[in-house]
Amino acid sequence: MEQKQESFCKVKIVVDTNIIFSGLLSSKGVISDLLLNSSNTFDFYSPSFVLEELDNHKEKILKLTGFSEKELVYLQRSLLKKIDLIDLESIKDVTWEKAIELTQNIDEFDAPFIALALELKSPLWTGDKKLIKGLQNKGVDWALTTDIITNIRNEE
Repeated sequence: MEQKQESFCKVKIVVDTNIIFSGLLSSKGVISDLLLNSSNTFDFYSPSFVLEELDNHKEKILKLTGFSEKELVYLQRSLLKKIDLIDLESIKDVTWEKAIELTQNIDEFDAPFIALALELKSPLWTGDKKLIKGLQNKGVDWALTTDIITNIRNEE
C-alpha cells in the first residue's frame, strides 16, 4: 500500500523594518511571537540594510524598552536569526523601477521592501497603514497586516 506524502510549502514573507521594530519593542507581543515561532509556516526575508536601520535607532529602542544593551542585542539576534537578509544589489533594475512606481506618492523609502517582495514573488508584512492603503489604491493586494499573518499561521 502506497503511503500518501503531504506536500507542504512554506510561505515566503518580506518583513518591513517597522515589524522588526515592533518585535523588539514588545518582546512578548504577537509580532515577536510570529517572528520567533512561525518557521513551520513562513520563510521571512528582509533587505540587509535593516541592520543599519536597527543600529541607527538603537538608542531609541533601548530607551523605549528599558532593556540593557546586552538584552537588546540578544533579542535582536534571536529575531534576525529567523529572517534571511537579502542584499538589494541582487534585485533586477526592472523590479526596482516597478517598486519605485508603486511607492510613488506613498513613501519612496518603502521601495526596497516592495522591490524585494516583487523579486521574491512574495507578500510584504508591514504595519504601515498608509503604505497598505496606498498600494491597495494601486491594485496591490499582497501587503499584509499582522492580523492576516496571524490568521495564516493559525490555519496551519
